[in-house]
Amino acid sequence: MKKTKNSKRISLVRGLEKPVWKVRLIGGLILVLFAAVSLKALELQVLNRDKALDLARKQHWKKLTLLPRRGKILDSKKKELAVNIEAESIYVRPRNILDLPDFSNKLSKHLNMPQKQILAMLLTGKPFIWVKRVAKPEVVAEIKKANFEGVGFIEEPKRVYPNSYLAGQILGFTDIDSKGIEGIEYYHDDFLAGTPGKIIVQKDARGKEIISNSVVVEESKTGFDIFLTIDSQIQYIVEKELKEGVEKSSADKGIAVLMKSETGELLAMASYPFFDPNKIDRNSQENRKNLPMWYSFEPGSIMKGFLAAAALEEKKVTSNSRFNCENGRRKVGSSIINDVHPYGILSLSEIIKVSSNICASKIAETLGKDRLYEHLKGFGFGEKTGIDLPGESSGRLRNSKDWGAIGLATISFGQGISVTALQLATALSAIANGGYLMRPYVVEKITDLDGRVIQEKKPEVVRRVISYDTAEEVTKILEGVMTKGGTGNRASIQGYRSAGKTGTAQVPNPETGGYFPDRHIASFIGFAPADDPEMTLVVAVENPKTSPYGGVVAAPIFKGIMEKVLFYLGIPPKTTFAQSRFMPNLMGMSSRDVLRWAEKEGIEVNLKGTGSVIHQKPQEGEIIKEDTVCLIELRQTI
Repeated sequence: MKKTKNSKRISLVRGLEKPVWKVRLIGGLILVLFAAVSLKALELQVLNRDKALDLARKQHWKKLTLLPRRGKILDSKKKELAVNIEAESIYVRPRNILDLPDFSNKLSKHLNMPQKQILAMLLTGKPFIWVKRVAKPEVVAEIKKANFEGVGFIEEPKRVYPNSYLAGQILGFTDIDSKGIEGIEYYHDDFLAGTPGKIIVQKDARGKEIISNSVVVEESKTGFDIFLTIDSQIQYIVEKELKEGVEKSSADKGIAVLMKSETGELLAMASYPFFDPNKIDRNSQENRKNLPMWYSFEPGSIMKGFLAAAALEEKKVTSNSRFNCENGRRKVGSSIINDVHPYGILSLSEIIKVSSNICASKIAETLGKDRLYEHLKGFGFGEKTGIDLPGESSGRLRNSKDWGAIGLATISFGQGISVTALQLATALSAIANGGYLMRPYVVEKITDLDGRVIQEKKPEVVRRVISYDTAEEVTKILEGVMTKGGTGNRASIQGYRSAGKTGTAQVPNPETGGYFPDRHIASFIGFAPADDPEMTLVVAVENPKTSPYGGVVAAPIFKGIMEKVLFYLGIPPKTTFAQSRFMPNLMGMSSRDVLRWAEKEGIEVNLKGTGSVIHQKPQEGEIIKEDTVCLIELRQTI
């Protein structure tokens, strides 16, 4: 059948009509999509404009927090003990690195870090990773030379301690985020810390920071400066003498505290072995501890001076009261008390001079346990001194209700009680200054960047513990300890009156409840000049091998420190060295102090080098002849 012309036209029309609905569908979808885009644009550009801008900023900019500059720590003479230097921190953008395992392997060789540790950091999914804060300059130079993709550098302050281990345990240290961890750095972190700065860095299309286009949005604020009562030169003298004394006696550790008797200001405080806060990873946890205020020990015969003060204050005895020392052996209950040397009848002054345990126990019985306990508490034993440093121990003083007859006896000569060197220095200063217990402190003042004083410490009286007359009597008794026949004669200082007391105590064995037979604490406490006390000094040495006695081990350290510090401070002796024509000990002195002494005494000196005295001729104690030229060699030490 033939198709007509008309049928062909109808077929063509139908063919043309078929795509119309498709065109309309596609057009409709386009309109819907356009409407959606328009609505989104409206939302982004008008309704939620701020949110969209913030999102855009995050995609193209990144905010970084930078370490603040901590305030400085300075000594009493404004010598810097803790400061900041500029260092570079290293960061990585993991998204810019194609082969993370290979990259981490190469980077580990430059940073001296395990490859696994670096890779783990990079695989955390974070877009920005600090791999090394405040890196060493040589490390930064190496990595810059390697020109790693995805690695960047930002300058930040680094905490450094320019005098190495000097006063290390006092200063403490900071962590990688510039937060104080121990010592002054920790205790006064709120003042030192400062406020972190913030910068915004621009990122390119690949997300890499463009540091040159960074914008500072918040300036960092430097922390406050802290001035200590510590004198660096005195601290150096104390540390040097303590180290030599400990090593000479082959001991385990040494402790020293030097305090102004009238005010409680710390001039020096040392723990040996020393701690260098610049090298935290090279020091043991034990070496970080500030032993004079943390380490408590049984004081031994040192306590006899405070026993005498209590008995005199209560008027139970006088300096001339006499006791029978029973020839070195006395039975108390089921226990036997012994003296190192046998003695008969002795006065109070003689008992303290030769350090009789037996007669000390009789004085304690005369005083009574309750009154002795109250006086020991009054001197500050069994409680913290309240010094402005962290980690202080209170020691241990049992209530007198728990003392039996033997307990009273042993307390009288320093067993069954534990104290810190700081407590001893504070308590002895109360005798030296006429009866006032002062609160010790190490921070003199805190200032802002303009030098305005934010906080200042003044001497604080805690309480009066004994009368002035009692303090005078005890001072005379303790002066006798330093004379010929006294246990502290090795601590006497030529030309000066000094007062002190030796201590020898066994170290408790926590496993047996008794004492180690071959471990001792050798100690010495004293002040000078005795007629006008300036300084109180406590020295303790743990486990000396050459001798267990404080008079043999600790007394010479006391003498070496006190003699040099008196000289450094320009405190004149009653009989000058020039008049007696004996050469003083100049070791550790500065050239300025030597010249000042030489000019005052009219003695000719020949100085060689700079810094502190390391050699002298004539030697200490040798006669200075009229035509003698004293040869003094110096070396820079701090």
